[in-house]
Amino acid sequence: MATLGYQTAGDLGALLLPLYVRGDAVAQTIQKKPMLKWWEEHKETFSGGLNFEISDNVQGAFMSDTQTLTGYSNDDQLSFGQAMNTIRTAFYGKEHNWGLTISWTELKQAGITIDNKQAIRNHSEQDLYVLTKLYKNRMSDFIESYSRLKARLFFLDGSQDPKAMPGFKSIITDTPTTGTTGGISRSANPWWQHRANLALATSPNDQTLCRFFQTELRMLKLFEGEPNVAFCGNDFLNALEAEIRAKGTYTMEGFTSKGKNDFGQADISLKGLGTFTWEPMLDQLGEGKRCYILDSRRINVRPMQDEDDKTLTPTRPYNYLMFFHNITWTGTMTTTQLNCHGVYSLA
Repeated sequence: MATLGYQTAGDLGALLLPLYVRGDAVAQTIQKKPMLKWWEEHKETFSGGLNFEISDNVQGAFMSDTQTLTGYSNDDQLSFGQAMNTIRTAFYGKEHNWGLTISWTELKQAGITIDNKQAIRNHSEQDLYVLTKLYKNRMSDFIESYSRLKARLFFLDGSQDPKAMPGFKSIITDTPTTGTTGGISRSANPWWQHRANLALATSPNDQTLCRFFQTELRMLKLFEGEPNVAFCGNDFLNALEAEIRAKGTYTMEGFTSKGKNDFGQADISLKGLGTFTWEPMLDQLGEGKRCYILDSRRINVRPMQDEDDKTLTPTRPYNYLMFFHNITWTGTMTTTQLNCHGVYSLA
């Protein structure tokens, strides 16, 4: 570290913070967060603007809903209509901050002394080693905690904080026929509703879940939907695995093989959809019986350009013997179609 020329604790923190944020720490941390990773892979930036508004044209009604294709002859009077059926959504970005402080007292307790110019006194290899170790320990905690809170933020409906972004559950709700999404009434516009079934039965003998999702997938694709991911809780996956296991065999030779009998199962997938992925956060939030199926083309996290996990290292205030580091994130979550997504739960 000595060859890098970073002599102050603040400078070293400014160096390490972007490395931790821009590396694999957010996507792959202590506990896997597949839904957060999926959001990050499909995010689309926006340029900002008044109230951080993001608006898209959507359409569910057509002229054919109210007019017919009529025949005519000779001088019959012809009828005409207007194709004015587009509606604009309105989603609004929110600003978020995650901050870390390290005090001079902590540095002194680690054997590091800072002078009045904030330079490390007796700039030695040992000083830099201890300082780097201290910062790495704090950064690991700081980034893992940020990753966990960000994953929850993207999932929750925003009711936990009026200044926070309404996340995924504000769009894929338990009541698709009521309320609004993006300022558009779901009850007044049946086409602006996602799919939902929160009382699914399961039967290993009858393959109830397997049969349900084969049919449900066709409904999710009815209006040109292309659902491509399913996030599930542990209880849901257990029920699905039990149905598949009930009709399967362990090996080509049954239980007579002289070798090993592997009772494991491969990942569960559905042709035309993909893999049913375990999302541990669902269990942590008491939703282990749930499954969410999504179309990545029609629902996205939308960070503001140049404000996505932005790292800041503000100058130390004169009246605090502290070093400060921030990560800020500005954005929201939007959708342009709802009938290609679904929420499901075991009864």
